[in-house]
Amino acid sequence: MAEAKRHWGMVIDLDKCTGCQACAVACKMENDVDLGVFWNRVYRMGPIGKYPDQLEMFYFPNQCMHCENPSCIAVCPTKATYQTDDGIVLVDAGKCFGCQYCIWACPYEARTLNPRTKTVEKCILCVHKLERGEQPACAYTCTTGCRTVGDLNDPDSPVSRVLAANGERVYRVHPEFGNKPSVVYLVPRKGAETLCKSIGRS
Repeated sequence: MAEAKRHWGMVIDLDKCTGCQACAVACKMENDVDLGVFWNRVYRMGPIGKYPDQLEMFYFPNQCMHCENPSCIAVCPTKATYQTDDGIVLVDAGKCFGCQYCIWACPYEARTLNPRTKTVEKCILCVHKLERGEQPACAYTCTTGCRTVGDLNDPDSPVSRVLAANGERVYRVHPEFGNKPSVVYLVPRKGAETLCKSIGRS
């Protein structure tokens, strides 16, 4: 039997995210991202619950989902957006002329037009670090270890083990669009239903 191709993915445990923004800062530093351009954001969700003792604050890290079926690729007129053999979605800046079709097509609001270069940018999952056997900057820097990166096709990889151990909490954003995101969330044990409704993705 042929060995399954490697498919990079990430699991983000929302129970562990404290909203410290270290991942967003590390992303900018590692990839020299311009001011006003965001490859990695952390949204504050809340407070959720009833005052005074049941209030909860949640944080929602958001970046390119590196989908199996990326809608951004289908709409790109110059084929600037493409997918590597191991599932990472990238943008060839030399082919991008800033039409922004991909920005409109992405249901995750994960792309930004760089006003200086007039090209679209987004998370690249630190592909250069993965190729060296290192973790992406966001995962390496996370102070609580809420991000796990690995090969989704390898049942023994860290990311697959986290998914297997938390099946009831696994949550893919906007499943109705059929993009099949490779960035998967573990919903918080408290307030999961309320949180999902608050981001409009039940």
